[in-house]
Amino acid sequence: MALLGVPTRRIRIVVQSSLFLLWATLIYCTHYPMQTWVAQHIPVSLFLRIDPLVATVIMGGMRVGVTILLLGLVTLGVSLLLGRVFCGWVCPFGAIFDFYSWIVKKFGVRHHGPSPWWFRFKYYLLAAILVFAIFGSVSPLIGLDPVVFITRVAAAVLQPFGRAETVTWAVGDRPHFMGAFIDFSTLAIFLAVMSYTTRVSRIWCRAICPLGAYLATLSRHSVLRRHTEQCVHCNICSASCPTGAINFENAEIYTESECIKCFICSEECPVDANFFAPRNPLRANDNHGSVVELDRRAFLGTSAAALVAVPFMRIESGVPGSSKKLIRPPMSREESDFLSSCIRCGECMKACPTGTLKPAGLEHGLRSLWTPVMTPLEAPCKEGCNACSQACPTDAINKYPVEKKYAFKAGTAVFNPSNCISYTEGKFCSECVRVCPVDAISFKKGWEPNPTAPKHKWGVGPSGSEEIAPTGSTPTRPIHVKFDVCVGCGACENSCNQIVFGQPAMTTTSQGRAVPTSIKT
Repeated sequence: MALLGVPTRRIRIVVQSSLFLLWATLIYCTHYPMQTWVAQHIPVSLFLRIDPLVATVIMGGMRVGVTILLLGLVTLGVSLLLGRVFCGWVCPFGAIFDFYSWIVKKFGVRHHGPSPWWFRFKYYLLAAILVFAIFGSVSPLIGLDPVVFITRVAAAVLQPFGRAETVTWAVGDRPHFMGAFIDFSTLAIFLAVMSYTTRVSRIWCRAICPLGAYLATLSRHSVLRRHTEQCVHCNICSASCPTGAINFENAEIYTESECIKCFICSEECPVDANFFAPRNPLRANDNHGSVVELDRRAFLGTSAAALVAVPFMRIESGVPGSSKKLIRPPMSREESDFLSSCIRCGECMKACPTGTLKPAGLEHGLRSLWTPVMTPLEAPCKEGCNACSQACPTDAINKYPVEKKYAFKAGTAVFNPSNCISYTEGKFCSECVRVCPVDAISFKKGWEPNPTAPKHKWGVGPSGSEEIAPTGSTPTRPIHVKFDVCVGCGACENSCNQIVFGQPAMTTTSQGRAVPTSIKT
């Protein structure tokens, strides 16, 4: 099968490789300050925006249209017309599978063949995701969407290389449940899938992928279909099909919803009996195509189980206000809307220049799993940065210009003088005052070492001395945090943690999230 004299499979490989390189480039460019030519002209989350499952789940769960995701409806229309071309031509995870298959074939490993008996699992997984979305409870299962999943893998692997300060993985400040495991679970799943792919090609696409199941359901009546006139039943096409879509007993029969339009069968056919052409879309189940038959009891059972689980999925261990350490990125949506629009892709964590954003574990409830949480003990939110907002593909973190970053609070710092060395040891410090980007910490002037040294812009002496004040003198020390000015960036807590043994005197909380500040912008 050829197009303008060029084999269609080669055209697909060129398109697929080009799009994968684009995806990889966008992933690499997803870091502060987002000033590269690519980041300024192409949305870094483009592939997530064209994902139809993401668009359906987010807009369905929130009951509103999300402009940033409307491109997903275009992909939806293409799939209705041409079938699962997204899986074979566009999906970056699919490109990784195809490249991996090419490598293992070089080593003589045969990993094509029939799909495992549990290949229908992806349809049941899709049913659960959609049931949760119908009731406005977008679950962590959306993280198994292939574009979301591979983006999160890339964010976890490439995240450190977007910063100058470190090239190591950060585990995250989650002292509760399986903190380290949550950070590395995505990579562990990826390695497990790639290992299994050595036995069965594109195992994710065949049996796990909820997006593949979604597009498969839509493509049952697609127009572009396989024809097999003059087939000699050599079964070479069956043995070469990467998704097991072609029947091994009768190669003329194939499952349209499992076909990703890779055109490998056309190229491998020794008698040119395999080709694709427009066909009546209403004839879904004829001599040329079959449909996937689902176990009705299993499907209804899965849907019923998801329905029962909906109330439990909405149970959270806390929300900002009651769970004081649940600090979301600046300008995030209200918590319920945030959880209904966050797809756990990790783009915001990849973009964050300081690494303060980490994936949540189970300490904030199952529904919050893999969502971004600020960890001020590890790093503060950088002044003049809105990279997480630019990277977010669903507007779970609202888009905002840098100059509006401090218009609303992300949280509030709380001062505990019983942990401050200015009070407990009589030392001059005031480091929290110096690092605060908005002058939110009130302080009382007192003794300072080296009074002739240049002062800080707010009139505080130079840092780093930690000298004890003379007998009878009181050092310059913080008094309290101004609620209407503090933006919850965590700079004071992070700096205090470098100085104080034990709990820092400054603690950032989620109190006051989304409350307007008195800062003029």
